[in-house]
Amino acid sequence: MNIRNDLGWLTAVLLLLTGLITVLIVGVALIRTIRLLRDRRQEQLAAAPRRALLAFVAEGGEEGSEELLAISPRAWRAVEPAAVALLGKVRGDAHRALAEVFEQRGAARRAVAQLRHRDAVHRARAAETLGHLGRPDVIDAIHPLLDDKSPEVRMVAARALGAIGSPASAAPLLAALSRRQMPAHLIAFDLSRIGAGAVPALQAALSDAEPSVRATALNALGLIGSIGSVTAITELLDSESHPDVRLAALTSLGRLGGRSSVAPLRAALDPARTPGLRAAAARSLGEVGGREAAEVLGTLLADPDYHVAHEAAQGLRRLGVPGRRRLQEIAEDVPAGAGAAHARQALALLALDEGGDQP
Repeated sequence: MNIRNDLGWLTAVLLLLTGLITVLIVGVALIRTIRLLRDRRQEQLAAAPRRALLAFVAEGGEEGSEELLAISPRAWRAVEPAAVALLGKVRGDAHRALAEVFEQRGAARRAVAQLRHRDAVHRARAAETLGHLGRPDVIDAIHPLLDDKSPEVRMVAARALGAIGSPASAAPLLAALSRRQMPAHLIAFDLSRIGAGAVPALQAALSDAEPSVRATALNALGLIGSIGSVTAITELLDSESHPDVRLAALTSLGRLGGRSSVAPLRAALDPARTPGLRAAAARSLGEVGGREAAEVLGTLLADPDYHVAHEAAQGLRRLGVPGRRRLQEIAEDVPAGAGAAHARQALALLALDEGGDQP
């Protein structure tokens, strides 16, 4: 009797599990079907507005704005993600005209309201829209998103602030770097998009207690091309102890160029420095260019550290006629000096760059 009862219970449990699995499979299939139908409806709704958008942009925004403004709200919601992406790609008159369509449709107003939406996707999309619209009057509403709980929202907010380009966003972007551990390369790029207006905040950040903030500020100054910051960077280089910050300073001096960058880069080549920093200084000298840089780099081809000598040779390779002449002198030296091999390699690569034979 107990065995029959046990079998009965087991059979009932198996039937129940089978039923639950069947319901689950049917439910998943139903959900997928509903999503597929919804996506198809959205695609159908967006098809005609998408064609109108592309035609509008192709005409440089000169014709078709009335057609875009006449799109129904439901159809516009379907095409809006594509419209936002398009807004971020076009430039000039087409961008200004499309931005005006967004404004007239109330997209900016809705985006500001959605910056506080509970869903991260909505918050990110709102920040992206406002960034593409270039609305400096809404940066105070975007700044809090740099502390958003979603890392994706934080990154989109940083990109939006860089696109808007308001100098008032420089300090919040730098603060988010250390407070929220934002990607340093992203922050540096977004700061560089702000341009010269960010320079005062970046120069102030060179004395920040956080090494990542100092390094990011240096990288941004180099990307902006702030020649007036060479003195401040040189002073930092004299006192800085953190290797990453020193490396960023050397890289920025190379990007900034100019004769004023040669002296601090030359000082960084002191044999007492670490090989990594000396190699970075050699690379930056190659970026600076000029006759003086060519002479210094020529002496480095015989350096006992391979990486320093290699960077010096590649720097000469990038210097054009003065660099080629110096490489040829070293390569043809008889007897062959310690730097001849590096010089011959750089000349061979230079010949490949030019698509011809080595002279």
